[in-house]
Amino acid sequence: MTNKGIILLAASLLFSKINTAQDLTGSWKGSLSINGNSLPLIFNLSRTGTEWTSTFDSPAQNAFGISTSSTTLMNDSLVIQIPLINGSYRGKWNGTDSINGIFQQGNFKAAMALGKTIQVKDPKANLLRPQTPQPPFDYIIENVTYNNKEGSVQFGGTLTLPKNKKDFPTVILISGSGSQDRDGTIFDHKIYWVIADYLTKAGIGVLRVDDRGIGKTSLGLSANKLTSEDFANDVEAGLSYLKSRNDINPAKLGLIGHSEGGMIAPMVAARNKNVAFITLLAGPGVPGYEIWNGQMRRNFIKPNLNAEDYTIASDLVNKMNAQFRFSTSADTIKKKMEAVYADWKLSHSTIDENKLFLAAGIHPYKTLVNQFASGLAWLQYFLNYEPFENLSKVKVPVLAINGSYDIQVLADENISGIEKALKKAGNKKYEVKIIPSLNHLFQTAQNPEQSYGSIEESFAPMALEKISNWILSLYK
Repeated sequence: MTNKGIILLAASLLFSKINTAQDLTGSWKGSLSINGNSLPLIFNLSRTGTEWTSTFDSPAQNAFGISTSSTTLMNDSLVIQIPLINGSYRGKWNGTDSINGIFQQGNFKAAMALGKTIQVKDPKANLLRPQTPQPPFDYIIENVTYNNKEGSVQFGGTLTLPKNKKDFPTVILISGSGSQDRDGTIFDHKIYWVIADYLTKAGIGVLRVDDRGIGKTSLGLSANKLTSEDFANDVEAGLSYLKSRNDINPAKLGLIGHSEGGMIAPMVAARNKNVAFITLLAGPGVPGYEIWNGQMRRNFIKPNLNAEDYTIASDLVNKMNAQFRFSTSADTIKKKMEAVYADWKLSHSTIDENKLFLAAGIHPYKTLVNQFASGLAWLQYFLNYEPFENLSKVKVPVLAINGSYDIQVLADENISGIEKALKKAGNKKYEVKIIPSLNHLFQTAQNPEQSYGSIEESFAPMALEKISNWILSLYK
């Protein structure tokens, strides 16, 4: 699963016209304290005529040139809305070289002063994204909208269909966790567009959809209470839409789910008879809390500890993060964490926390609660989700592939879990595969730690070929 705590920001920055606003042009740098570490953030402001625009950088996360949105400057007050992370920055400009304000993400708030700085050069600025589809396109492209059955959400997406073909299979792409556009845009990669382009050229229809609150898809009701179950219902709305079209065969509808999407696809397939097949890309095969604990141990514990120290450190991390399973109240979770931390300290009074953890003390855990405050219902559902329950009911054909370099959804244990469940289901047509040297986004990486943004490849051709050939083989 992608880490919702990581700050990835997007959209366009527009400022109202004031006479002295030209002094705002340039780069403005501040820093946040995240889990005891300093995270530098930079806004780069420029103006064309009366219109102001901006890009946003998070150098420590290899994120550069990201656009921002819904920003205004009234007199000396700057307000930047960042819907992608449910965040904002509000500050007062001193008229010359500093802006003092508050950065907010969900219920997490922190003071952040911005000062004039030199724009940081993107180290990957000269990298290409050679797989990003380019016109002309030899297939049908249609931007579509449809609603869920309650009428509470309107979905916006792109449907690509093969030209001059009939009776072809069609799939819905289901995104991973976090708010993503229909193209799966991350670090200038257009992951889901690349997949859709390849599959449609091969003769497979593809519907890719903006996530709730992104692009042309509305957020709907009770945003803080949304879980994967709601997103599974969203997928079923997409199936109903595809079934309503006379140019699509309703007997050949499938799902391709990436990461959390690989958890949602079996949820839908286990209960909806309109699903003819599913493909799971880095989908979970073990309980959510096991995946989460592994990710959090990587985030909190220093690398290269000996076995004894790692066990002691893991005991704290696992117990602290387990509190997210039992409540959706931030205050309750923090109180439970305080009790767990006190017990651990009492049992390990001679341990030097600085030796074990990237940041010592309870503060990093409370910061994590704040960062997830607007998504605690989603997190609780994920942590308590058992993939086996739905996978063991799936009878339709299944392809499950993971990359050996995936450090978010570990390949061996999750592929093993998926296969065990499908055997329990008595599924007669499934394939599981671990592809060497691919990371969580299915890029060919030099090592498991290589950052996504530093890789030119958006999605490994061997994985694209495997997905395409497998789907088409179902209908030979």
